[in-house]
Amino acid sequence: MEIKNVHVVKPFGPLILVAQLPEGFIKKLNEVVDVIKDKKDMGARLAGVIETESEIPHSMLEEKKVMEIFHALSRGYIEQAYLNSGQKDLWNAMDVKTQMQSIWSVSQYENEYNPQHNHSHCQISAVLYLKIPAMKPRNIPNKPKEKDGQIEFTFNSNHDIFTTGSFVARPKPGMCLLFPNSLFHQVYPFQGSGERRSIAFNMSYKGFKKDSGIQIAGDSVNLYNETHHADTIPWRRLEK
Repeated sequence: MEIKNVHVVKPFGPLILVAQLPEGFIKKLNEVVDVIKDKKDMGARLAGVIETESEIPHSMLEEKKVMEIFHALSRGYIEQAYLNSGQKDLWNAMDVKTQMQSIWSVSQYENEYNPQHNHSHCQISAVLYLKIPAMKPRNIPNKPKEKDGQIEFTFNSNHDIFTTGSFVARPKPGMCLLFPNSLFHQVYPFQGSGERRSIAFNMSYKGFKKDSGIQIAGDSVNLYNETHHADTIPWRRLEK
């Protein structure tokens, strides 16, 4: 018996964008963090057991001409989300505007860590790595898979051959990960004298209908909905 058209699909789970950014861009961001890192003004608002977390002024990113990269990454991630969900027509029917909600530097040192958490007041969250230090191995017998200094995303409690419950990434300078703000994640501590430096940022977006300018997707503020504005929902017209 011949079985045809066999394929594997991924209908569930969060979408994560992974990108490698150029050295010149990372150099500019390290220059920004060198100036602001000692402010340490974000710790009280964040989950991390980390002393050096500092807000990055948007004006500094504009001056360094690097702000647009964050918006470009976010727009690319949003586009892939619409295409992945089979909503290409809706994506083509709207203009998308992104907004930086918050951005800060994280300088993690020996034994500091970030417990499991997610982000609020945004739709997209991201982390971008700037420096990765040498880490001392723990050399615990029968424990070859150390997660020191790595980031782990957790989607559900199942983890077997058929279901991936979490995703672990080993950071390197220039690596950027974008993910849904609701996705839980954690950062493991490490041993060593160096600095594990990253930037975290949160973005929101709004989608506006190209022919009328009416907001039809994204951040729910002023979002038109099917109950009160059914005729203005573009996918209704596309279905017709």
